Amino acid sequence: MEKRGFIFDLMDELENNANIHRGLLIDLEKKAQRSVVFYHANMGHPMGLMLDHDAETFEDILRTLDLEKFEKKLDLAIHSPGGLPEVAAKFVKIARSYSTHFRVVVPSTAMSAATLMAMGADQIVMSDTSKLGPIDPQMQTVNKAGQPIRRPAKSFIDAYESLIEKAHAAIAGQKPPQAFFALLNNEDPSWIRQCIQAREATKRLATQLLTDHMLQGKSGQVINDAVEKFFNAGDEGTHGSPIYWEQARQFGLKIHHEDKVSPAWKLTRELFIRLERYVGTKGQAKYFLCRKGGVDVNVQLRNL
Repeated sequence: MEKRGFIFDLMDELENNANIHRGLLIDLEKKAQRSVVFYHANMGHPMGLMLDHDAETFEDILRTLDLEKFEKKLDLAIHSPGGLPEVAAKFVKIARSYSTHFRVVVPSTAMSAATLMAMGADQIVMSDTSKLGPIDPQMQTVNKAGQPIRRPAKSFIDAYESLIEKAHAAIAGQKPPQAFFALLNNEDPSWIRQCIQAREATKRLATQLLTDHMLQGKSGQVINDAVEKFFNAGDEGTHGSPIYWEQARQFGLKIHHEDKVSPAWKLTRELFIRLERYVGTKGQAKYFLCRKGGVDVNVQLRNL
């Protein structure tokens, strides 16, 4: 990108600002021969999750870009802990309505609903340390202190079913079941039902995304197996269990493994490192970057 003069170039570099980011991204687009948008979440921010207004911002950005420049080939580089499954589906719908070929690039981490979004791409670009994750939906509630918490839906279901089993076992063994009944009285069956419905809805969405896009033309059995493997990765481990490119490919996804020393990946990682520092230093919830510039996403938190 054209230099602006010593003092301005120096300040850009010291501030690690959008002018520096744009220059690197423009170089990346030239190497990839694709339009590139970065969506970078601050993992440490309480509102770093994928939310509905993020998808709206993404569409607004695509509307500003000349996507014909690279024949409507689009890369979305995403770093995210996940969020709402329906937002993942919305990102996919928007990306596909503006492009002829859509890839998701994972510079570091795309977990949960971000993995779900990647299933709606034509291909996922990963390198050796890129991570996807299980797609069991996260359920938000509050703890006894009134603080918001997020837990995998299955953890609520398993805990509830375990209490029932222990109560039955106590009765069968002629032991007092009152302790288990007391714990069950604190549980809300309608909440457990919501958790079950959320898992079922996420499975349907993952199946639909793979059927319509990445695994189009594959048998229902192949697609169901892929979805189950991404659920089981969390059920058998933890929701944060990393799924690296080799395993994701074994699960059935179309993975392009990018050499970590390739020029394109070096630029991708440099941008990731710069954006990670940028959102952390400024306390941003999220940050979008395209060749036109950057968009800070600030979220005001209020005590209700």
